[in-house]
Amino acid sequence: MPRTFINLTTAFVIAIVTVIASPDLASAQNMTMPKSMNEFVNWHLDRGVTGVWVNTGVTKDMWVGIPAGIPFTGINTMVYSPESDTLYNSQQMTTDDGRVISTGVGLMYWNDELKAPMACSSGFDMGKPYTGTSVLKGMDGDTIHWEYTEISQGKTTTYTNVMEYTGPNTRTQTVTAGKDGEPWVTNSVRANPGGDLMKTTNLVGTWQQESPDGSVSTIRISWIADGHVLKQEGTYISKDGKRMETDLYVMYWDPVNDHIATMYLDGHGTVIHGKVDSITTDGGKVTIVSSHEGSRFNGLTMSTQMTRVVTDTTLTTSFQGMALNGMRHELSWSENKSVSKRVD
Repeated sequence: MPRTFINLTTAFVIAIVTVIASPDLASAQNMTMPKSMNEFVNWHLDRGVTGVWVNTGVTKDMWVGIPAGIPFTGINTMVYSPESDTLYNSQQMTTDDGRVISTGVGLMYWNDELKAPMACSSGFDMGKPYTGTSVLKGMDGDTIHWEYTEISQGKTTTYTNVMEYTGPNTRTQTVTAGKDGEPWVTNSVRANPGGDLMKTTNLVGTWQQESPDGSVSTIRISWIADGHVLKQEGTYISKDGKRMETDLYVMYWDPVNDHIATMYLDGHGTVIHGKVDSITTDGGKVTIVSSHEGSRFNGLTMSTQMTRVVTDTTLTTSFQGMALNGMRHELSWSENKSVSKRVD
């Protein structure tokens, strides 16, 4: 993976020479240059650059300090500090057995005297130090162009480094050594721990339950927000055919508390928050246990634990410890299991 040259902490940066962006290069190539750090930062924030990005591949004969032919996983983390008005990034490449191929840190900030962003990075390739400086050539749509110069093991090499943000959670980096080198193209995706966990639930689909009186309750569960949120929409059709949209339940990753969070809303004004406690798989059966608490029944605090058991054909829901204002309370629907059948 070509490294991303702007990294998370300043530990290695003190001794690094920095280089300014080059407006002349941008003009020559019909690219734009930022007029302020705010514009530069917002270009990154608008494309969702901050966060954790992951890619895999095999190293090429590109970097002085990294041998070719090593399978790796690359992780890049970008953060923005409003206090220092600085973008920080860390990068690490590791083998499948956990050996570190490359690790580095760096930053981008605005130099008022030079009226341009400045970028620098440093780290270790196979345990040996490297330092690098980047000249911003310009931005073109969703693509940013850099010229990167690296000093490693006494050798100086200049690279073109082009990063294109191809979607809200995907990007492509193309690095070329010199003018005639073979490009190294790397495709990264944003890390999505919640989405990865929720994929294991097998919840996506349409589920129906028919009551003895002929009424039908339907829940439709689908992905939204590019695979980051599971949305469940409830519909009730009475025995006389009247249709009502009843409720909404969403599951999403809470990065602050490092768990899958939930929120339930319904037509009575109910707002209940929760979190997933566990997801376990046993053969073709998935069990999801979650805890919930919120406002219902005109301001009462309702709390409960919900267990959902998912198979290829059925969704079984049950509640444990239903309480109102902290006191155990059996609701008309809370004490019996509800079984819905998959119809789509």
